[in-house]
This record gives sequence, C-alpha cells and structure tokens, in this order.
Amino acid sequence: RHVTVGGAVAADIHGKNHHRDGSFGDYVDEIDLLAPSGRITVRPDRDADAFWATAGGMGLTGVIAEVTLRLLPIETSTISVDTDRADDLDAAMAMMEEGDAKYNYTVAWIDCLARGAHMGRAVLLRGDHVKLDDLTAAARQNPLRFTPATRLKVPPMVPGGLMNKFTIAAFNEAWFRKAPKHQSGHLDSIEHFFHPLDGVADWNRLYGPHGFLQYQFAVPFGAEEVVRHTIQTFSEAGTPSFLAVLKRFGPGTPGHLSFPQPGWTLALDMPASVPGLGRLLDKLDERVAAAGGRIYLAKDSRMQPEMLAAMYPRLDEWREIQVRLDPDGVMQSDLSRRLRLTR
Repeated sequence: RHVTVGGAVAADIHGKNHHRDGSFGDYVDEIDLLAPSGRITVRPDRDADAFWATAGGMGLTGVIAEVTLRLLPIETSTISVDTDRADDLDAAMAMMEEGDAKYNYTVAWIDCLARGAHMGRAVLLRGDHVKLDDLTAAARQNPLRFTPATRLKVPPMVPGGLMNKFTIAAFNEAWFRKAPKHQSGHLDSIEHFFHPLDGVADWNRLYGPHGFLQYQFAVPFGAEEVVRHTIQTFSEAGTPSFLAVLKRFGPGTPGHLSFPQPGWTLALDMPASVPGLGRLLDKLDERVAAAGGRIYLAKDSRMQPEMLAAMYPRLDEWREIQVRLDPDGVMQSDLSRRLRLTR
C-alpha cells in the first residue's frame, strides 16, 4: 500500500483484478509530464505515443508531476472472499481457468517446496467488494472504515539463514493446512486482503543482511509448461520461496514496456544469498523469452541486457519516443544503465 501514483504509472502496475480490469494505465486519463524536452500534458487519445511510452516506461521519459485517473466507487471497505485448496499445480490452474471470470480479484499462493504428487499445491483466494446492504446493521454505521495497522515489527538485526528451506517448508505446511478446503463468503478488510504483508513492519528484514530477490515473469496462455518447469526447478533445487503468487492476466495495455500480457504471471520471493541463484534464474529467463514471455522490469535487479529485446519486442519503438522526449539523455537509472535501456 506504499506505492506512489507516479510509480504506479511508470511501472503500469497490475493487481489481482487484471484478468477483468487491466492495469493502472487503463484508468489514467491524463499525465502532466516534466520531460527534459519541456513540460507536456499527454493523454491516451492525444499524444498516445508519449502517453504509452510513459505508462510502463520506468520513469525514463520524464518526471510524472500530476495524474488524472478514474477510480472504482465502492460502498464498503469489506471484501467477500472465497477460499479453495488445490492439491497440485494442475488442479490450481484448472480452478483458476474455470472460475476466475466470476470474481473481480483472484490470486493463488503456491507452495514451491512441495514435491511429487503435491508439487505446486496452492491456496486460491478470490473476492469481490461487499455491497452496503450486505453488511450487518452495526457494520453499516461505518462502512468505509479503513484502519491499516502493523501488528508486528521485525527487529533490525536478524541473523542470516533464518529463511531457509527448512523454516519455509514448515511455514508452507502450516499455511496450507490452515486454509480451509473450501470456504465461501468470508468477510475480510481491504487492507488485509490486498496488502497482508504490510501488517508486519520491515518484513523484508526476515531475509537477513543479504536481503531478498523477487523473480516475476509472464508467459502467454499455452505456455503453462514454463510455469510448471519453474516451480519444479525451485522445488527440486530446494530453493526457499516464502511468497509465491500465481495470477492470470487479461489483455495488456498498449504500453511499449508494459509488463502484463494475456497469460499467466508467477512471482517468487527468495533469499538473495541462495548459492547458484543467478545461474538458475538466467536459465529460466531464456525459457521465458523462448515462450514469448517477459520479466517484470519493476522488480528486476539481475537480468542480462541481451534478454531485453527478446522479451520486449517494441523496445526500439519506445527508444525512438524516449529520445524525442529526452534528447540529451538526462533521464537515467540503475535499471536503464544495467539493461542499456536508453541510448
């Protein structure tokens, strides 16, 4: 919940509702952009090239000063959640294919350490906003109550190695067993449903002094084998992933560097100190690219620059617009330098 509006535009972020509602850029009407070439106002129906180079452009077309956007009106701050357990990855993906269209928000938590017949077992969480008339009389007194709070705080000094395959396997087992086999209509707050990790302050410290890495990719429908291969690779390697999330994407935006595309997206958090992690992810990158997929630039810190054009086929088109908006190469970032995004 700590995302800024400018960052949301620059990364063209997505949520649990992309399969139905698309990504952030779909709801932006206007961007006031402080480009190095001059201050301009861009819209998707006017200056579309500059607009879609900025939406998903990772902040490299200029500073986003002001945004006009559309929001979804809601009557309550409560979500009605249906929960289902899936015994393996194939069952989880089948349940998502069959049922996701019925819900505004869907996500599957995946156990990446489960092996054998239970590889990729999952807990599916799918929900919709609750209408005012569906609340109790007491809850209707303050239907838009929003009280985000941190219940726990991780101390600043956490020993390295705390997040290993043994501790995470124990957590995954407890999490899977705790979830009901099937539950309908459980009422949850929007702060807990959308941002459960924010309930633990400084949760990233759990990974120790070396920190963590998140690997997120998208592949088109028909490339489900890449998802299976990735989860199997992590399972067989015993690579601990505390948070592994699977979602389905709907149609992507016209953004040249926007990440979402129709298909599947898998995100995995893992300790950055895992031996051989770089080589493992480089091989996965190649498989993702060969399937017509891509890595999420907003979460990338290690991809090789040679993979960029294969994953983002509109890269040259974006570069032409970026040079027009920034002819002197003022806009730079660690990401752009490492991947040689800008010329």
